[in-house]
Amino acid sequence: MTGHGGQGTVRSLLRTCHARCLGEVRGAHRAAGGRRSIRPFPPPLRCAEGPSESGKGFIVGEEGLGYNVAEVLSMRVQSGQIAVGLAALLLGLMVVVQMRLQKVVPPPTATNELLTLLKQADNKRSQLSQEVAHLNMQLDKRLSQQASAAKLKQLLTQDEILAGTVPVTGPGVVVKWSNGNAPAAYQLTDIDLLLLVNELRAAGAEAIAINGQRITAQTEIRSAAGYILINDSQSNAPFIIQAIGTPSTLAGALTLSGGLFDQSQQEGLSMTIKKTQSVNIPAAPPAVLTNISQQPATSPSP
Repeated sequence: MTGHGGQGTVRSLLRTCHARCLGEVRGAHRAAGGRRSIRPFPPPLRCAEGPSESGKGFIVGEEGLGYNVAEVLSMRVQSGQIAVGLAALLLGLMVVVQMRLQKVVPPPTATNELLTLLKQADNKRSQLSQEVAHLNMQLDKRLSQQASAAKLKQLLTQDEILAGTVPVTGPGVVVKWSNGNAPAAYQLTDIDLLLLVNELRAAGAEAIAINGQRITAQTEIRSAAGYILINDSQSNAPFIIQAIGTPSTLAGALTLSGGLFDQSQQEGLSMTIKKTQSVNIPAAPPAVLTNISQQPATSPSP
């Protein structure tokens, strides 16, 4: 700022500062009851009119205590700097808090996206729960069917064993029965074989074969012209009887006191009983049903 206009502005500011400082000093002086003194400023600090630095400024204060405009202005500048620093610190804290809140709390757009994803995940979970329930139902049904099939298979196997349609293997006994030294009147007949079969069945035999012929409910054992027919197959002594069951039980049934073994010994017949853990019995030959014919179904007459 140059010219008289600039100098006038500076003077006006200096007067204002001087008046304020002088008023504050006078108030303090009156409160303390002191007396005024006037002393010159050391150059170049002064409070006077005029552009020349050769003039002297004045300060008013208590005796021995001096005040000048520069000190007062410096104190005010320092207070302003502190206020500005505090304001800058507060602004910085606000910026940091705002940035952290933006990181913690997502913006509305991100929140909507998260809600959409959450809804989709919930729908997917419900769909998967329904699929799991359906699969569990199918699994229970399949397990029930498998259990039923296993039960039916077991029953079928038992029926096949009883019918003699399948070969079987298991523990049991092997009996060799021959005429030995028995007279003709005491030699083995079909009745003796039937008694032996009944004795083994009563002892729990699950399968029986005589000379390789499976004994079933339809098996015929009968004498014919000097030989014995078993399943229409001719057989003669010695007879090899195989039976599957508990070996000790089957052998004990034949060796009871007064049983078939004792009778054989008394009549001169020869009987040997061997316990074994592996008896192989073949299947029975196909049954020929000549007396049963399938008739067409007819409705009963009223």
